[in-house]
Amino acid sequence: MDTGPRSSHQRKERDRTNAVLHALLQLGPGPHKARDITARTTMDEEEVRRRLLQLFKAKVCHRPRFGYWELRPTPAVPTDTPGLVHPSTTPLLDTTLLLERLHRRTEQAVLLHTHSPVTGERLCIAAAGAHDVRLRRELAHAPRVVDRLRQAPLDSDAPGLVMLANLAGHDAPLREDLRQIRVAQIALTEAPLPGWILVSVPLRRLPGAPSMPGAEPRVVAAISILAPGRAQGDPVVAYGRLMRNAVQAAIESSVVITHPRFAALPAA
Repeated sequence: MDTGPRSSHQRKERDRTNAVLHALLQLGPGPHKARDITARTTMDEEEVRRRLLQLFKAKVCHRPRFGYWELRPTPAVPTDTPGLVHPSTTPLLDTTLLLERLHRRTEQAVLLHTHSPVTGERLCIAAAGAHDVRLRRELAHAPRVVDRLRQAPLDSDAPGLVMLANLAGHDAPLREDLRQIRVAQIALTEAPLPGWILVSVPLRRLPGAPSMPGAEPRVVAAISILAPGRAQGDPVVAYGRLMRNAVQAAIESSVVITHPRFAALPAA
């Protein structure tokens, strides 16, 4: 049975709802007139109203008074280890939800690194689960490790290596370890924190970010599980498979719409 047209339709529906959500994010906190939200999209007022009702039913936004809409405040989450996330970054809603989802599934800390073409370093731009008591205790005894997790050369460990393996053109020669990482689309190395490992997969587009139809963007980031070294073996394979599947689902649709809280929401 051909599911192509149906899948394409579902993606378009999710993208339209996601466009309204991002319009609300761009407008910032507080109530906003429906026409101001519509002005930030390419849809008409009736279409935007339908998408706002979807988000309202999913408890993402609410209507303080007729004709006005605002995002619900995000529940506070425990503060992650100070200094782990690079201070120059801006929180990204869809990406944060993806990291939190992976943290719940693995019960391990999940980090998102991107790369700087200027310095050739990988930078931690988001984290989930880094408030774990054991992890915080061990990091407290190794302050320099926090610096290395936040910012380090690309060839230091798994997150940088998995990006490095995919940044080169397909015809460019690669050393053997990078070639194997590119084939497997997963990297595993020891973490800067002694006794811990990093399992990383590449990310070609941040969830919720626009993409060019038919374009194959180069890797922009890496998602990593930071786990105790005893997790090596089969669990590591499972982590890699779980991350690849979660990333693919997040990119093809929208983490906001596929989040468990919104799973029952029917397409308009």
